[in-house]
Amino acid sequence: MLRTTLLTAACALLIGGSAFAQSATQDTGMPAQTETPASSKDLFTSPAGTDPGTVGSIQPKDGQQLVTSLIGSSVYESEQNDAASVGKLNDFILAPDGKVEAVVVGVGGFLGVGSKDVAVSPAKLKMATRSDGKTWLVLTASKDELNSAPAFDRTKLAPGIMSSGGDEGAAQPASPAQ
Repeated sequence: MLRTTLLTAACALLIGGSAFAQSATQDTGMPAQTETPASSKDLFTSPAGTDPGTVGSIQPKDGQQLVTSLIGSSVYESEQNDAASVGKLNDFILAPDGKVEAVVVGVGGFLGVGSKDVAVSPAKLKMATRSDGKTWLVLTASKDELNSAPAFDRTKLAPGIMSSGGDEGAAQPASPAQ
């Protein structure tokens, strides 16, 4: 009888303890975060002949490229079949109106070690196409020009923008109300 009473009391404490742990008020010991007001602005303009308020209205057209298909691609010094690689296309720099202001090419190093990023005018980047349809990127700058160019410091561009990498220092939006 005493054993049953003790077992019942222990179960009640376990069940009650877990319910208490799920209470709505939690004291984490950390100071409460104050809400920072946020504002937004348009990043891109709508293509001509499209309704900017319609979702899903843009369809692929001949000649268009996805940026993701270009990032990471090798960039070559000429349109020749035996052209040497001068680097890899690492990023695009967008102007406030959404136009490409520069492309970032990683040059030098071996397998990414010891390489540096160089910002280059997008006018220097060309798409070469062979008769069989194969395409590749050509940069109208020599490897020596790229290696002697100053390194591009991406940390000075738009600090505080959130990334999918989970930067600890980046501002996070407030959680939606439950």
